[in-house]
Amino acid sequence: MTSRRDLLLALGASALAPSLLRANERAHLNARGAMSTPAVGTQLYVMRKQMFEDPEGTIARIAQLGYAEIEWWGTWARTPAQLRAMLDANGLRSPSLHVGASALKLDQLPALLDRASAMGHTTLIIASLEANERDSEDKWKAVANLLNEAARTASAHGIRTGYHNHGGEFTRFDTRNAYEILHTETDPTLVDFQLDAYWALRDGFDPLTLYRQHADRITTLHLKDAAPAPPHAQVELGDGIIDWPGLIREGASHRVKSLFLDIDDPADAWATADSARRHLRSLGY
Repeated sequence: MTSRRDLLLALGASALAPSLLRANERAHLNARGAMSTPAVGTQLYVMRKQMFEDPEGTIARIAQLGYAEIEWWGTWARTPAQLRAMLDANGLRSPSLHVGASALKLDQLPALLDRASAMGHTTLIIASLEANERDSEDKWKAVANLLNEAARTASAHGIRTGYHNHGGEFTRFDTRNAYEILHTETDPTLVDFQLDAYWALRDGFDPLTLYRQHADRITTLHLKDAAPAPPHAQVELGDGIIDWPGLIREGASHRVKSLFLDIDDPADAWATADSARRHLRSLGY
């Protein structure tokens, strides 16, 4: 099976696209300045097979299902202008982009920022790391430094950097695990985090407890549910054991501004996306 990391490398790390958010999906700020109603979106990786076949039709169908945002991934043999036009035509926006770590290196960052600025992205998120990029405490510190350096440059464009967890982030190195290293070593004024609740649970952490420990840094949630018994297979949103009402409610009371569906290998991407959207509506989102 081809992994997301493999496909990131194959497709390249630049593909961007935001647009106008449909009026009835706009979130309002509460008294604390946090978003009281996070926008509902999907990570485009969920629909990668459909995107290879028909990018325009895929984007249109995502909008038809009632999603307001797309977290972008891939290039799909289209220019940024073409991608932006697809999103505009369907009343969608794409506030964040998943990239490989190498895309944030100084020799590649200027081109990425030019595209991001043109498309309106506000966060560039490291989606995953290669095994040889994360096998020591020093390498995790290097990732933190990369996020900081890229964010300092990107801030002039109104863009932040971020990090999406899988499972390796909970490996311990002496007194801290990698997730704690990233939170400690990155600049909170420039670098955000995206919590994937499923992968946290797979590594033995209660997602709500973990969220509360880092609520001041987490701005988006990735949504995929977990079956009760190990190895906690991915299941349809709402069919598993993750406390989504509690987690989303807690996130909405702090800094979480977007919820992104992110099931890795759905048997039917459209059925999964439709079911997830209906479930989130039942929760009030």
